[in-house]
Amino acid sequence: MALLIPVKYHDKMYPARIRPRIEEIAGHFDKTEINPNMNYSLHTEYSVGKRELKSKLLDGLTTIKSSHKNQIPRLWYSKDWAEEFHEFIVRIVGKKDSPSIIEIHPPFTDYCGSIYEFINNYTFFELKLRETYPETEIFIENRCGTIYRGGKFLLTKIEDLIEFSRILDRNKLKLKVVLDIPQLFAAHYINLREIKIEEIKAIMDQIKNIRHNIKGIHLWGKKLSQNNRWSSHIGDLNDYFSGNTEIKKIFLKKLYEIFDDDKKRYFVPEVNSSNSDLWSIVNDLINVGFRFIS
Repeated sequence: MALLIPVKYHDKMYPARIRPRIEEIAGHFDKTEINPNMNYSLHTEYSVGKRELKSKLLDGLTTIKSSHKNQIPRLWYSKDWAEEFHEFIVRIVGKKDSPSIIEIHPPFTDYCGSIYEFINNYTFFELKLRETYPETEIFIENRCGTIYRGGKFLLTKIEDLIEFSRILDRNKLKLKVVLDIPQLFAAHYINLREIKIEEIKAIMDQIKNIRHNIKGIHLWGKKLSQNNRWSSHIGDLNDYFSGNTEIKKIFLKKLYEIFDDDKKRYFVPEVNSSNSDLWSIVNDLINVGFRFIS
């Protein structure tokens, strides 16, 4: 059975029969505080665009404040950066309950050229975090899409994730993967106007080999706007697959087959449009066999 733990995303509401016990909270570098209402996943800086880097929480964190390119944060820039990042987490959590999850994001390749280099810097962060929040899980999200120029995200395509999974298997780290499926498809230049099912299968068949290191999934829609451009995090899977119900069914069936291992995984529906779009995605997952649990 494929089991999903629903995560509340922004103000979107699940169908009444599904009651999330955990919410996603933004924790990027321009935040000054957080106010969770339940257990929470702290979604840290993801470097999609520019930050002011003037938050009081960054006072004295000179490496983080100076590690940017045109105001876009350079994540995991050095060991000093990793240690300061731990301090930033402590400051933003403050006296609130410890986060259930901390979600981090990969560095860019122009200054961090290998997964091993990232792991060397990241390890300093995890060692400190284990002492501060021993029960907190740590996930890293694959990324695609930024205005940063000069390098790409280190974890972008399926081959990156496969190599990363091998390294995780050899190291005794808490770090696991949260898989953003639309970003993964975007990294492989899947043309949503003319989707080739062979391309979808080729990517998804490889995910199963690393599912033991995947602890969560992100899923959302894309929709063509009036000017014929794709809007991310808008719409449901019908919009995403341009109304091609056959390809949508194949995708959902493959997704269920990948995660049909009786292991609980977090589900984050990054839908910014409407509750009805969220309900549509949730019902698609339920209809193919996924079970939502508290």
